[in-house]
Amino acid sequence: MKLIPYSNLTPKNLGILLLFARLLAYAGYFLIGIALLAFFSEFYAYLFPSAPVAGQGETYESHPYQLGVIALFLAIVVLVVSALFAAFVSWEASLSHPNDRDT
Repeated sequence: MKLIPYSNLTPKNLGILLLFARLLAYAGYFLIGIALLAFFSEFYAYLFPSAPVAGQGETYESHPYQLGVIALFLAIVVLVVSALFAAFVSWEASLSHPNDRDT
């Protein structure tokens, strides 16, 4: 099993675009990981709340779920753009070229 996105594509002329699509896919996977970490940290903070400092109440509010939602939205956008680039490379690879005639 290969861990390379779009490993079955063989571009004729758009190798750089395929490389960019793969890099974007890796970035999308990384953003999904960041979103999951943010959601789990919010869940952990909900299950195990920290005690407030004496007399000050809660002075620090962190909202990692906002980071998680933003990262998830960006991951979806990046993965869609990556898939569009890969579809364009696949389409280009399926076109018949004038030099590829069977004689």
